[in-house]
Amino acid sequence: MLKKIRIWDLPTRLFHWLFAFAVLGAIITDLLEEIEWHSYCGYTALVLVIFRIIWGFVGPYNARFSSFIPSFKELKQFLKDHQVQHLGHNPLGAFSVIGILLIVLVQASAGLFTDDDVSFQGPLAQYVSEDIVKLMNWIHETNHWLVYGIVLLHLGAIFYYQRVKKENLIGPMIHGDKDVGADKTIPVLETVTSKDDAKIRGLAVVIVIVLAVLFRYYVLK
Repeated sequence: MLKKIRIWDLPTRLFHWLFAFAVLGAIITDLLEEIEWHSYCGYTALVLVIFRIIWGFVGPYNARFSSFIPSFKELKQFLKDHQVQHLGHNPLGAFSVIGILLIVLVQASAGLFTDDDVSFQGPLAQYVSEDIVKLMNWIHETNHWLVYGIVLLHLGAIFYYQRVKKENLIGPMIHGDKDVGADKTIPVLETVTSKDDAKIRGLAVVIVIVLAVLFRYYVLK
């Protein structure tokens, strides 16, 4: 008998899709050399990453880093026995999440200090030395290959789980729920339903508004 478990709250789901569009938008506008739109996508991605980091500590259970970042023992067990099911991110998925957040955080942060001497100057470039600007230019140019790589890896993993393992990862990230059957081997701690009420959603709205205001007045001033 199947039982529905709410694993992804609305703020986490909205973050996921907005973040995906922001990163893909940044990649596309970079390839098209639309620098203004590229910067807007980068700013959006940065605010979203900061939100997700905060949400990883104050959000519902399955959104918290403490619920899915694996210990060495858990990672070893997962690699040994792929039949063990996970409601939220499995150990490899957890590393993927942390990786993409850190890589985009570095990329977007470096972009704030870049200056190509032609068509774009990051909003914080004027406050640092020329050597720092050159370093940030190099980081931004080099790290974008990691962005491409982690995005392709992420898409490849989704395709593998959807097509090969027949595990629907996209559906729960849209409607928030996952069907759990009696035959599923799921760790007890991972059967916790994530809160997704008005209080949780209101908290997320407040965090986003505060971050947007701070970013607007202290970064884009």
